[in-house]
This record gives sequence, C-alpha cells and structure tokens, in this order.
Amino acid sequence: MASLRDLGYKIMSLVNDNDSLKSELCSKLNFSSVDLNRLLFGRLSVTPVQLTTIANTLSVPVEELINYKNTDSYAKAVHCMSSFSTQEHCNEVLDIIDSYIDIKEAVC
Repeated sequence: MASLRDLGYKIMSLVNDNDSLKSELCSKLNFSSVDLNRLLFGRLSVTPVQLTTIANTLSVPVEELINYKNTDSYAKAVHCMSSFSTQEHCNEVLDIIDSYIDIKEAVC
C-alpha cells in the first residue's frame, strides 16, 4: 500500500488544487470525486490503462508516477505517533490503518 500512497501523493502534487484538472481526471477515468480523493490518498488502485490516462492528462511520463518515493507527506500522517526506526515500520502502521478504514467503509 505504500506504493499507492506514493502514487496518490505524486498525483496530488501535480493536480495541486486545480479543480478543472481534477474534473478532467474524474471524467476521463469515470471516477466520482470520492474515487479521486481515494486515489489521491492512496486508498484506490488503478489499472495500467488508467495510469496511462492519468499520466497523459497530467503531461508526465508514467515512470515519473510509478517511480516516485515520497518522504515528506508521511510526517503529516504520523505526526501524532512516536518516531519510527525505519520507513518500513511506518508503512506497516499505515497499512494497518488503511486496512481498518477499508473494513469500516465496507461495514457502513
């Protein structure tokens, strides 16, 4: 799931609160605004075709999207926790939180 969070963060940084670009992505991907937000926060995976559509819409190579490794936004997500000895430990905790959210969303 860490790679989904990285992808979402990269897309979010490229969209950068541009509502018309968000609308264009929703239209081309056949996403609702909720789906797009889930993608931006690493809560929704995409197909290779969708990934290509995203890259083309944002005018970046697919490789730029999939090879991006985020280090700064994790600080915002885990600011209330003790520091982690490795990024892998941080990712494990975030994966558990993501799984919990998935279960809660499925139940509601």
